[in-house]
Amino acid sequence: MLELYHWEPNIFYLKPLIALAEKQLPYSARWFDATGFEQFAPGFPRNTESHLQLEREGPVLVHDGAIISSSFFQLEYIAEAFPGPALLPADPYDRYRAQAWGQVSALIIASAVTTLGCARYLAPQLKARPAAELAARIAAIEPPERRASWSAVLEGTDEPRLEAARNRLAGPVRRLEAALERSPWIAGATYSIADIDAFAMLFAAPALAPALLSESASPRVMDFLQRMHGRPAVQAALARSRSGKPAEAFIPGPEAPRWG
Repeated sequence: MLELYHWEPNIFYLKPLIALAEKQLPYSARWFDATGFEQFAPGFPRNTESHLQLEREGPVLVHDGAIISSSFFQLEYIAEAFPGPALLPADPYDRYRAQAWGQVSALIIASAVTTLGCARYLAPQLKARPAAELAARIAAIEPPERRASWSAVLEGTDEPRLEAARNRLAGPVRRLEAALERSPWIAGATYSIADIDAFAMLFAAPALAPALLSESASPRVMDFLQRMHGRPAVQAALARSRSGKPAEAFIPGPEAPRWG
């Protein structure tokens, strides 16, 4: 049995949805409301054998009872565990490049894009809720660093921090532009999990950083995003949205690894 616990198809949550659609795999979709803090509820999947606190701010893949967390690890697992189109480069160096791009995404792109997205979309949503009830929900979040991330969004992000986020994003966008000049896909000549990962993290970015992501500033990246939008698997993944506005769905990032 294959299950995916996910929220709106954006950032981390979009990645496994695309990969599963590329493989045309049947699975049970378990939608949860991340801004309603359902990922912190007692019944949310966790590794009951080791009692490790897995990521609860991203999607969770459950295959025959085994829990796979971290969205990039899920991409690798889906690519290797199931039949269907190849999603990993055959060449060892290209596979390394795909994994390296996953690191860039996790360490740089995720924090920059989620900072910008949370400031524009999530903060106003949180501030519109009853203050006392919201404060109690945030106070109950464990571990403390995740609680602090949600509190920071509620407190607001000033312009210097937003500018710093845009500056962090500039380097990866330049690297992507250069990579796409050398080959049609990010990790080489063939479509791979690197493309799924990059698209998911940059799906909403043109509206958040138009000076960096535009036809004039980064034409190859914009062409890449357009080609990705045209893929049936991407369209199927985006159709999983319940809000109709997946590009506005953000939670504090990056994904928080809590394995011990």
